[in-house]
Amino acid sequence: MVSHDEPPEQLPVDFGPPRPGARILPFLRRAEPAAPAADHPVGADGWCARGAELEPDDPAQAYEAYRKALELDRDHAEAHVNLGRLLHEAGHVRAAELHYRRALKTHPVQATALFNLGVALEDLGSPREAARAYEQALAAKPDDADAHFNLSRLHERAGRKAAAIRHLKAYRDLVRRKLG
Repeated sequence: MVSHDEPPEQLPVDFGPPRPGARILPFLRRAEPAAPAADHPVGADGWCARGAELEPDDPAQAYEAYRKALELDRDHAEAHVNLGRLLHEAGHVRAAELHYRRALKTHPVQATALFNLGVALEDLGSPREAARAYEQALAAKPDDADAHFNLSRLHERAGRKAAAIRHLKAYRDLVRRKLG
């Protein structure tokens, strides 16, 4: 049985091309790691920064770098978020959820972890919990257009038209301002 307090020790992760019909998750976000020392990786921050550098070309090595960061600091929020995102994109949504929650234990208002948790909870079929995660993401970062959009969608599906319209309007206003 997997404990919700501890991330899984190792999961087989296939970072190859997506399976036919697999859902691509371009909306997940990577946490930006703290600036590492010049000769990283030294310590958890260095391994996390190394993972972020490796992701575009070698997600399997990025996965290993984030795991090393967590070996050095089990509560490294950015490493949990980024490892969770890699797992989520590889189809290991439950494991990703655990990493997002672990990041939130250390940094309860980490907007990226909250947003990604919302996406994971939607994928796991928990729309009410997903809506709560998006609401918390918006409390941490009120100008998060994507969280407004996702929350609007969830409210619409649940028949809460006024809330759906309010969040859709906020989304549109933020997008216009950004393009503006």
